[in-house]
Amino acid sequence: MKRFLTRVTVAGALTCLGMAAYAEPAYEEVWTCKLEEGKTIEEVQAANSKWLAMVSKEIGKGKIRSSVVRSVVGNADIFLFVDTYPDLATWSATKEFLGSDEGEAADELFEGISDCSENRLYRRDYTE
Repeated sequence: MKRFLTRVTVAGALTCLGMAAYAEPAYEEVWTCKLEEGKTIEEVQAANSKWLAMVSKEIGKGKIRSSVVRSVVGNADIFLFVDTYPDLATWSATKEFLGSDEGEAADELFEGISDCSENRLYRRDYTE
């Protein structure tokens, strides 16, 4: 068992080092949101999984990642969506899709569950 854990740890470390050495910049859109009355973070996560599946079907599987980030200490009703894109072209294609009828259906998954008041687009540059 110890040997297995050592191998997993070494493999994970090498993967991280490889990703950092060759990583291109990433773009992250961060939405600040609040749970609607009586709704749970599990409902948000379920809607986010469906949203990601719909967007990935259109844009390409694996091109976009989406996370629900919640506080460990503090106001549990506030959370973030962090959508990560490999480049601005993918982000732009996603915005174009979300403006279509099918894309609006993806965004409607969150109706009555959460209210997102603001967003920002960040560029993440990796250092070596």
